[in-house]
Amino acid sequence: MALTSAQLNEAVSVAHRLIADELASSFAKANYFYSIMSKKPHLKKGDGTKIQIPIQLAENAAKGFFSGEYDTVPTNANQQLTFAEFDWKFYVSNSTFNLKDFSTGTGSNAVKDLIKTKISLAKQDAIRDLSAALHTSSAGNANALTSLKDAAGASGTAYGGLSDTDLAEWLFERDTTTNTINYANINNVFRVLMGRGQGVGDETGTYTPDLMISNSFVLSKFLNSQQSQQQFTTEQTLKSGFSGCNFNGISWVVDEFCTGSADGATADNELYILSTNTFRMYYKYGFEGSKSPMDTLNMRLPNQAAISSQTYLVMNLVNIARRYNAVFTALQS
Repeated sequence: MALTSAQLNEAVSVAHRLIADELASSFAKANYFYSIMSKKPHLKKGDGTKIQIPIQLAENAAKGFFSGEYDTVPTNANQQLTFAEFDWKFYVSNSTFNLKDFSTGTGSNAVKDLIKTKISLAKQDAIRDLSAALHTSSAGNANALTSLKDAAGASGTAYGGLSDTDLAEWLFERDTTTNTINYANINNVFRVLMGRGQGVGDETGTYTPDLMISNSFVLSKFLNSQQSQQQFTTEQTLKSGFSGCNFNGISWVVDEFCTGSADGATADNELYILSTNTFRMYYKYGFEGSKSPMDTLNMRLPNQAAISSQTYLVMNLVNIARRYNAVFTALQS
């Protein structure tokens, strides 16, 4: 067998090669929605067999003005509350190493630490999977997260076991016809949410919109339409590594997992206007140092010179007040 030119290189034969000890994921994308849902105040520890969210079904019927004299006052009771229910979802990340990995990698000055690198990439891959799942309907995979797309489902689609026929207000504000990306078109929907959310909320804060997310194509088209009036996004968002702009005082940030072909040929690019205070990422295991009973570190595989490390996540995304959020589904130009 003829020697290669590298093998004939005398310098290489006696000198160690420097191999970078860090490896960036080749498949990474901007994943802003996951980055905020996986942190407090949206990330919340939960328990129980399912996730149950109380929902106001109807207004109190026993109320009204009266003369203050001998009128019959309304006292009829009516059902005011119901609930939406969500299953826990399960995810596993596995890293496997064989004896050769340890023999050629760990402790060597000539090669990078293969074990450390594979674990790091496994974590990046898991984050990418979860980020994609948050923007993908679970209709095709019952084991997947109940996603942002599920929360923004169309009329007639059940969410948490409830549909708009059960509760007329149980819907995102949806725009399925607007194609042109400009301030006027987006503001028509934005002001509807602002009117709904002002003065409404809970102990965690208001339900007014505070975040917009889209792919980079949609944001680029909007910025082109507003060249003389652009505002950069907030300092906090910039420090987090995500670029964007301000729209009516709230951050519009790129999330490349948002649905859309990212070109002007197809009217399928989405833009979300969100009240993030209406979203919760409930978890049992996998976040904030909470390990599952099934997590394993360096478990020897039967009849093989290999070990496996497994990490399990138990969680799901839920929206407690869908009507304070909106989505454009057909943006094109």
